[in-house]
Amino acid sequence: MKAKNSDILTAGSKIYEKKRRMKKETVESIDFDFDKRQEFLTGFHKRKLERKQAARDKYKEKERQERIKERADNKAERQRDLDTRMAEIAAALKGDRSDNDDDDDEDETVFTDGSDNEDKDDTKEPEVKEFKSAKTLTTVTVIEDFDVGEESD
Repeated sequence: MKAKNSDILTAGSKIYEKKRRMKKETVESIDFDFDKRQEFLTGFHKRKLERKQAARDKYKEKERQERIKERADNKAERQRDLDTRMAEIAAALKGDRSDNDDDDDEDETVFTDGSDNEDKDDTKEPEVKEFKSAKTLTTVTVIEDFDVGEESD
């Protein structure tokens, strides 16, 4: 496409018109506030210290929030542990009651150490019995002649 001759000739006038408009819009004078200027020029150190202090405050607040969150997490974990232990204890107590009430429900096996033969000596060997159920293994040791070392008269 060929540009029109009139467009080529008027292109310069558009540029000059734009420059004239900018000239009219320019500010004639600038009034300085010398106190604000002095504050700006001398306040770099002060503003830098303010930024550092703000960063320190932000870091301290973040640390404080982390400590609060950590304490809450620890508390929740302790509560969960307590709940599980209480549930285990309740189950164990319930299991003990059911063992006492119904011995037919669980298969118990009694193991002995093979010392069914009673020795005729004064000292008797301890009798060891193991009771094994589906959930637990209980070992019972019976000592009849137990000497603490002190004889009471």
